[in-house]
Amino acid sequence: MLDGKKQLIDQSVAAVNDRLTRLGDFLQRLEAERKQDLGRLSSSVGSLAATTGELHKMLASTQRRGAWGERMAEDVLRLAGLAEGVNYTKQSAAEAESGRPDFTFFLPSDLKVNMDVKFPLESYKAYVDAETDDARAAALRQLTTAVRGHIKAVATRGYIDPKAPTVDYVLLFIPSEQIYSLVLEAQRDLLDEALRQKIVLASPLTLYAMLAVIRQAAENANLTRTADEVITLLGQFNKQWQAYKEQLGKLGRALETTTRAYEDLNTTRANQLQRPLDKIEDLRQSRNLPEE
Repeated sequence: MLDGKKQLIDQSVAAVNDRLTRLGDFLQRLEAERKQDLGRLSSSVGSLAATTGELHKMLASTQRRGAWGERMAEDVLRLAGLAEGVNYTKQSAAEAESGRPDFTFFLPSDLKVNMDVKFPLESYKAYVDAETDDARAAALRQLTTAVRGHIKAVATRGYIDPKAPTVDYVLLFIPSEQIYSLVLEAQRDLLDEALRQKIVLASPLTLYAMLAVIRQAAENANLTRTADEVITLLGQFNKQWQAYKEQLGKLGRALETTTRAYEDLNTTRANQLQRPLDKIEDLRQSRNLPEE
């Protein structure tokens, strides 16, 4: 009896050790995946910081200022792994000037979210070029006023459209972490004011986080849609399979009937026909008649 209990205890201990080993392997895989994701995020942040570092060079050129927001947005989209025509559409300069949003992102359930990337960088240039504290403070007030005005303008452009349909907010891209922090620090209520007008302010890093969520949601939706399609196909297959089995059963029953009829002909009927033939043959032989 003691040997039996010892064997049961040994088996339980072995099972626990096996589970602990599998749990340890699982935790190691999770840690490896976490480090890999952290490395990708660090690389993305470094790339965004390096791109933002070119801001001062860009401010000197009016033409480059106009394209800066679009370029930064495209950099973030590329880092987030989004593909044009699949995850979003981009408007041409002429279309954007006519009132259409600069970027439109595709969400699950056929929803969309629009984003504006036109930002008043001219005001920020005046802040950077200011040589005195008073001039810098005045330029900062001018910058925050320009940002507030831009928020109001975006809110009136019809980027929220239930018929499209879009979600109930618009993304407004601020193409620099420096400007984003500066504006929000100078006007701490600006974020709340924008949200009241259904505008979400996004810096490069916050936009990256939003787009990562959008991409994951789209992938999950595609996976769910694919699963639904597979289930629908399985339903169609099951319907045809049931019809196949029904026809196969009918054929089986017909074959059974045919087999029984064949066996009846090959045995009972053949025997009944053979008996008179045998009598005829006996009669022929008894009279010594030829076969032909």
